[in-house]
Amino acid sequence: MWKFKFGAWAVVLMMTALSFSACSDDDDDPALVPPSNITEALKQLYPAAQNIEWEMKGDYYVADCWVTGDELDVWFDANANWVMTENELDSIDQLVPAVYTAFQNSDYSAWVVTDVYVLTYPQNPTESVIQVKLGSQRYSLYFSQEGGLLHKKDISNGDDTNWPPTE
Repeated sequence: MWKFKFGAWAVVLMMTALSFSACSDDDDDPALVPPSNITEALKQLYPAAQNIEWEMKGDYYVADCWVTGDELDVWFDANANWVMTENELDSIDQLVPAVYTAFQNSDYSAWVVTDVYVLTYPQNPTESVIQVKLGSQRYSLYFSQEGGLLHKKDISNGDDTNWPPTE
């Protein structure tokens, strides 16, 4: 009986060890360190930014950070120019009333809302983005703050990135 218990524990310990060794170790991936002019630009724009992680999206440096309780993606070009801030909202109810009402009155109101964002730009007006799906169809709907549908983007292919406008 004792041998059976010991054997069972040995199997449990071996399985546990194997399960931990199968996990990938993200610490092996070196963190992106952008040029100092870009990190300085973030500090000037959002002095209270915390928990900053950098990544590249296309030619842009993107800081994923927390500012006063909001998780932001702050985009900079290679010259340290701020091009966009993306703020993911928890709920469609957090949108300005004009956008919420426009969406409720749109052809997409019966679709499932998957994500909601507010995009802020240095030059262009702020936009709200509502990502929706119906079956295998997925769209990003871009609204002005006054509630006008500016454009929609088919994201059924999986690329749901909100890219800065090209000027």
